[in-house]
Amino acid sequence: MTQGTAVLLLHGLCSTPDELMSLHPALRSAGCTVVALRIAGYSFDPTAPVQRASAWHTWIAAIEAEVDALRRTHARVALVGISAGASLALGAAIHCGTRIDAMVLMSTTLRFDGWAIPRTQWLLPLALYTPLGRWWSYRERPPYGVKNERVRAWIERELQQRRISCAGAAVLGIGHLREHDRLIRHVRNHLGRVQCPRVLAIHAREDEVASLANLDLLARGLGASRLRTLVLDNSYHMVCIDNDRQQVASETAAFVVQPHAAPGPDRVAPSSLATAP
Repeated sequence: MTQGTAVLLLHGLCSTPDELMSLHPALRSAGCTVVALRIAGYSFDPTAPVQRASAWHTWIAAIEAEVDALRRTHARVALVGISAGASLALGAAIHCGTRIDAMVLMSTTLRFDGWAIPRTQWLLPLALYTPLGRWWSYRERPPYGVKNERVRAWIERELQQRRISCAGAAVLGIGHLREHDRLIRHVRNHLGRVQCPRVLAIHAREDEVASLANLDLLARGLGASRLRTLVLDNSYHMVCIDNDRQQVASETAAFVVQPHAAPGPDRVAPSSLATAP
């Protein structure tokens, strides 16, 4: 016997399910079953002294297997992902077809073009795909994707004491970054194959990692008829833990439990927010 909506949460690259913990109360209050997925070779492994990445297609395979399992017990399955987790959701949707009923994509990063991305970003492929990469890694630094100064200070203290915080790992190795780049390329090339009928993209206007141009990429690839957007004015990249986190949680829960709402090209615009241009 099937029941209600299952929501599969997909955290960011080399992070943990704690990243999306703020969504749990609203989703459960809406009657959803919440599954926070850990993926071997994608999620941060606290038992491993060195984080090893697996191939990006194994990440997609893990999500697809979980979607199939949830469909056996639930009437609907929704994917909710942030940052690289949003790319994962799109990648899974490409392969799952109509088995996914709705998606919420937060801080979708199909292009790294935010205000904090250095001008030397164009050199990244040299690190990812040449021997130079063996000596290179990315270390998290302020603002850690967060506009709220108290949350930012807390993240900084966490990273001084541990290798991980609610905003992700202190260091991202070349393996994870390379596989994420391959995932993004796959998603961008096959966005037109996504059959999920309802997609909500939540993005911060001041996202320091990925600009609002990423919403335009989604609109062109998915088609405006199935995409709704919510643009936040008081957060950076990590919208689920920043100033707008309560709004993000409530909008996410409301969206995934309304399977019969017409998708339409209209854009979500609560009074405290503004739509994308």
